[in-house]
Amino acid sequence: MPPYSFIDKATGKPVVTDGVPWENMDVAPGKHIEIFSADTDGYPRISPGSLERPADAVDVPPVDPPPVDPPPTTGGGNTYNISITGGSLPLITREDDLNALLNAAAVNRYVLELDGRSRVAQTKPISIQQPGNSGMPWGINGNYAQINWNGPGGLDMLTFRGNPSGGNRGLVIEKLGLDGNGYNKAACGSCIKISAPDGDKGSIYKFTVRDVYTMYGTVGFWLEGAVFEGLMENFHGENHASHGFYTKNMTAADGAAAYISNIMMVNPNLSRNLGAGMMCDGVSSINVILGSFILNALGAIVTTNGLRVCAFNNAENSGETAFAIPANGYGSLILANEGSSDGNTRARKFTNGAWVDVGKPMLYTVSIGPGVVQANNLMSYYGGQPNLTRVVK
Repeated sequence: MPPYSFIDKATGKPVVTDGVPWENMDVAPGKHIEIFSADTDGYPRISPGSLERPADAVDVPPVDPPPVDPPPTTGGGNTYNISITGGSLPLITREDDLNALLNAAAVNRYVLELDGRSRVAQTKPISIQQPGNSGMPWGINGNYAQINWNGPGGLDMLTFRGNPSGGNRGLVIEKLGLDGNGYNKAACGSCIKISAPDGDKGSIYKFTVRDVYTMYGTVGFWLEGAVFEGLMENFHGENHASHGFYTKNMTAADGAAAYISNIMMVNPNLSRNLGAGMMCDGVSSINVILGSFILNALGAIVTTNGLRVCAFNNAENSGETAFAIPANGYGSLILANEGSSDGNTRARKFTNGAWVDVGKPMLYTVSIGPGVVQANNLMSYYGGQPNLTRVVK
């Protein structure tokens, strides 16, 4: 009968916390009383069930806890078991839950929102492909949930794939942390890949990547194929074994072009990578502004076919040349970027118990090919004499 007391079995008396006994506890009729552990991730319930406060003041036996294996939930055309704790948002630890929830969001056309306390250990790649598209937003808002790679080296973590049955609009990927586990183990492949190899018929466009942090993979972000009209804002690729960001054009199996186009990048932080901060392989239709590129081995931004706009970025000790644009593409403007160098610091890698140089000291802010326009770029030098740095190579 209510009100209830929490009794110490050893003493037969109510438990006392800070001088206050656990007694005369009550809730509204129909509500439940449960006990949870606050010292374990996920706040698991440690009471055998929940006690419902009856309206007639008659005790009701505790409800049995849910089964270990919950009923299957369908997502992405496959059947998965999803085990979730938490409040109104999914609080997850299992990779199968993440896979099922992401694919359910794709199938049902909504943006999945996770409890930010979610910590997922991932051992196998997760692939997401939306079977039909309405043009409205879909994808994931992780609230800074963390995904940590514990699988074999070289495999991609999250891949969002185009569907050749129709172009896809509205993909949202935001507020996530992905660790590729390459600090002292074999790194994953790409932390996030957006792939549309089938050309325009299977394109991914009008997408948004925002507030995503990647580290210790082979590559942080990989875009390939017919991926266009997208915004990437405040995205981080740090300490990767190759590039912080990589992109390339493709040719579809039927011979159609599958080209990256019209990507807007704002405030990227692509630093401390053993390749380039950003590598554009044949891709030129990208605008990059307000970025930070620190201590990358091959350079801050390295392209093979131009870069539409590169403006107001900072690069420090990143390759011999920070912004290397050897071709004009369809028109390239390199404007008001700053390089900073001490003329000596270069990217290094710890190998077999010793540091090995993998980059060169930064000497130039920009190097450009015929037709590329550069203006108002700077070099800040803070090393000793002689000063060998220049703005343009």
